[in-house]
Amino acid sequence: MGKQHGSALVVVLLIFALAFALSVEVVYRQHRVQTRTANLLDWDYRYQYAIAAETLAIQGLIDDFEDDQRNNELVDDCSKEKWAGPFSFPYEDAIISATVQDLQGRFNLNSLVVFSNNEYQRDPEAIARFEALLAGVLPPSHTRYASALANEMADWLDTDTLVNGPEGAEDGEYRLRRTPNQPILDESEFRALRSFDAELADAINAMQKPQPQATTNNPTTLRFWDYFTALPLGTTLNVNTAPKAVLEAWLAPYNAQGAAQTIIQDRETNPYTDVNTILALPALSQLTPDQRSALQAQLGVGTSYFQVMIDVAMPSGLSRLVTRIQRPSQGDTRVFSRSLVPVLSALEPACNPD
Repeated sequence: MGKQHGSALVVVLLIFALAFALSVEVVYRQHRVQTRTANLLDWDYRYQYAIAAETLAIQGLIDDFEDDQRNNELVDDCSKEKWAGPFSFPYEDAIISATVQDLQGRFNLNSLVVFSNNEYQRDPEAIARFEALLAGVLPPSHTRYASALANEMADWLDTDTLVNGPEGAEDGEYRLRRTPNQPILDESEFRALRSFDAELADAINAMQKPQPQATTNNPTTLRFWDYFTALPLGTTLNVNTAPKAVLEAWLAPYNAQGAAQTIIQDRETNPYTDVNTILALPALSQLTPDQRSALQAQLGVGTSYFQVMIDVAMPSGLSRLVTRIQRPSQGDTRVFSRSLVPVLSALEPACNPD
């Protein structure tokens, strides 16, 4: 009888232990589901706030364009535009910060090729510009990469699969990918080039000095990636918002000493309303008719492509939305790119400061 009582006690204890283990597992899983749901809800709140800020930015760009039309002056600059923030404001339990960048004030990587004879061909003059820009913005210890990167980027874009010169690179140089042989959609493809190795990436990251406290900063200094973009072929460079390094590189093939500095000084008080005013500068007086015609087609005073960077800070976390917007002279303003990115540094400076 005693043995039976002992066995029954053991069975009861086992049942109790099993029930206890099951209850602990149920509570644990319930807590995990609740935590996951709370995180998703917090993330969704931040995302919806960011989308709302994006909508405000788009409306602001539309209002600015309509004002320009009424004034018969389709000019985008950094001194008088309403969108040339930065902006920061509280809303309920969030702090929303945003900056707007003029993408046409940056060097368009796709300008390294031209479309001719039904194919994309390298543009030697544009490659020289790109090399000059890289020499000025790469870390001082890595300026030797400028020529190789410029030629590799051109080979990345051109239609043929022939390596052009000793510093080019085509499909044979890339084991796990193929060159697109056409214009790219995002400047991040620059990282895929053969010469963009870990050493260079580390040097660029060190130079940029990441600052995670993005929402409290008022950034005014351009970083390496802020000089580049990827826009359709034929997109003009906005001389009213291009930083000095980009202007100097663009005019480098013409040996126009001092032209970039003159443009920057003039636009601070009186933004350019006509490219012909720039071509009339004394520093550009030596241009040939062909060079003058080419520059007239390459430069502009207005913008159709913008980027909006939005940070939403809440007690639960920080999210960043990067939206790229096309505001054409004819037709509806539209979003052509939207992405959530890690917050590894401050917001990009507004408008492209010098």
